[in-house]
Amino acid sequence: MLPINGATKDGTSDYRIIALQFGYRISDKDRVVTQLLHRKIGSSPLNAITPAIDPVWAFYEHRFDNGFVTKVGRNPLPRGIFNEVRYIGTLLPLFRVGNAVYGETLEYVDGVVVRKPFDLGSGWKLDVSGFAGGYDIKAQIPTSSGISVINSRNENTIGSQVWLNTPIDGVRAGVFYNNYQGTPSASLPAAQRQKRTTTLMYSAEAAFTKAFARAELTTFKQEQAPNFVDFMSYYVQAGVNPTEKVTLVAEYNDGRNIVRFSGTQIPDLSLPLNEDLALGVAYKPSTQVSFKLEGHKSEGYSFDRPVPSVIPPTGLPLVAKLAPASKTYYLLASVAFSF
Repeated sequence: MLPINGATKDGTSDYRIIALQFGYRISDKDRVVTQLLHRKIGSSPLNAITPAIDPVWAFYEHRFDNGFVTKVGRNPLPRGIFNEVRYIGTLLPLFRVGNAVYGETLEYVDGVVVRKPFDLGSGWKLDVSGFAGGYDIKAQIPTSSGISVINSRNENTIGSQVWLNTPIDGVRAGVFYNNYQGTPSASLPAAQRQKRTTTLMYSAEAAFTKAFARAELTTFKQEQAPNFVDFMSYYVQAGVNPTEKVTLVAEYNDGRNIVRFSGTQIPDLSLPLNEDLALGVAYKPSTQVSFKLEGHKSEGYSFDRPVPSVIPPTGLPLVAKLAPASKTYYLLASVAFSF
């Protein structure tokens, strides 16, 4: 078994997410919220940049009479279906959802978030959020010499998320927009400053009492010599609730990046990072407890240690090829509880 997401052939119990939230209601319209996060991901290289206790939320919120809401501080980033509930295990059908889209990062934004719902009539509604500020981003990238762990900061961020709720209860579609600048920036000569980057994310959800289906896709591009990124990832998820206490779920994740061979005439190559198929079952004896068992098949080139990926050309025609994809299987058993 190849190590992936902190799981190894020997297995591990050093795998957990604990979120502790504190809130104080100042008045009917004002509150202060803080959420502390403790996260351990087995043997994942991301543990090196993951603090033991991380204050992922610390914000002041005010609600106006017209439905307008503003938050100031370290706010939940309004991004996609699950970003604001991704650590509430009793609400998730799997231990982690949409890993190709959400990863282990982008939990918050330091700055301001505003939100306003709009009634369009005939059962159609808009839920619009806007944000500005900065945030940390964490990721791991396989290289020929090992795993590179990224812990960077983006600033001068502006973005929005818009949800369109349909007259059918539980059916909605959304889009997330984020334009940001990497750091350092102003302290560098103009020619060395990173260009602003735009990230887009598209979401669709149909959630009913007995069944649900969801899909999200995110893309971003960044080109500034010598760096080039053209990234796309998505997941699709579907499941049924045969009883109030049992959920059966299937989820497929896929992420791809374009590999560019700078300074050569070799054409770009689409590298499938990791395709993950998960099948799971969750049993909830109550709304506060959920037991989960899930099996994963992962195939591709992104694991917790480097695997062969791209074979450069050795002669004409100058066309790079993909090495045979690596594959691994793993099981994950977990329990979630809330109080």
